[in-house]
Amino acid sequence: MAVKKISISLDSEVLQRAKRAAGSLGIPLSTWLSQAAEEAAGLAEARAALAEYIAVYGEPDEAAMAQTRTRLGKAGVGQWETADEAAARMTALARLRGRLPAEPQRQAG
Repeated sequence: MAVKKISISLDSEVLQRAKRAAGSLGIPLSTWLSQAAEEAAGLAEARAALAEYIAVYGEPDEAAMAQTRTRLGKAGVGQWETADEAAARMTALARLRGRLPAEPQRQAG
């Protein structure tokens, strides 16, 4: 990914808050700002996609939305995970990304 150096202007209070947030995470301010911009851009794109969906199909039906929320809840979407579950998920992701060796194959029987 190419990185571009830019100059921006921020309200002084916003700048201080951003510096504190970056510092609390132990990352450079530029990294924090890049992550914040990425998150904001993703949210803007999601809102645009929703507006496009509504323009084509109309507002979602409340009953269908309730049914979808129920199905997502049963699937565990939006539920807290334990520390062990989070660690297992992060380990699996690291393996997928090639940052950890694959688990040894288990022998049947």
